[in-house]
Amino acid sequence: LNNDQPPSLTNLPIIDQFKVVAIYESGMAEYDDIHAYINFNTAANFFELDDEVSGYNINLYDISKIDSIKTELSKMLSYPFYVRSYRDINKHIFTWLELQQKPIPIVLGLIIIVAVFNIVGAVLMLIIQKTDAIGVLRSMGANGKQIIQIFMFQGVTLALTGILLGNALALLLSWLQNEFKIITLPEQIYYLSSVPIAIKAEIYLLVSVLGFLLAVITSFLPSYIASRIQPITAIKFN
Repeated sequence: LNNDQPPSLTNLPIIDQFKVVAIYESGMAEYDDIHAYINFNTAANFFELDDEVSGYNINLYDISKIDSIKTELSKMLSYPFYVRSYRDINKHIFTWLELQQKPIPIVLGLIIIVAVFNIVGAVLMLIIQKTDAIGVLRSMGANGKQIIQIFMFQGVTLALTGILLGNALALLLSWLQNEFKIITLPEQIYYLSSVPIAIKAEIYLLVSVLGFLLAVITSFLPSYIASRIQPITAIKFN
């Protein structure tokens, strides 16, 4: 159609035939349903643009500079030219993503609480089972610091095992999802055909370090309780 005039009897559609050589899927329904890619010269002839272009796409190496570059280009260009970033074009998608991210701190907080109780519970159960051994160690001259070190070691070992297994499982599941699209989504609702997962080493490292520190802190309380057990108390307990 003539870009400057609405469809009418004098502005009939331009019809041509094209051969489909491949199908490209971005995973976003609003693009896949309406976009087709053809040779630049063919497109220019089809829309009767001669040597003109209807727009430019600019790719940045540093995405953090997108707002500043957009501002600079907007100052340089005036009507009928305008500058839009990928966030402007897909504003509804980013709004939806921001909405989906709001419950994440709550979910992570609940997971952390469960993890804390699991570590504390595991160490306390170990202390109960080993109360007689604690009494023997105390009667043989072991001090409170040594008892703390023993059970802290148990708690940290448990945490490190969980961190290593958790990272390995998370990495495997993430790879499987990215390769085989196991978890699918309705494109009309979520704008994506599957759940994308970004595998970043710094995220794994951050979670591992925080998990380890949390394990050390939560292991200290039951370890301290164990260090306060007196030999006579351990004997009476049994």
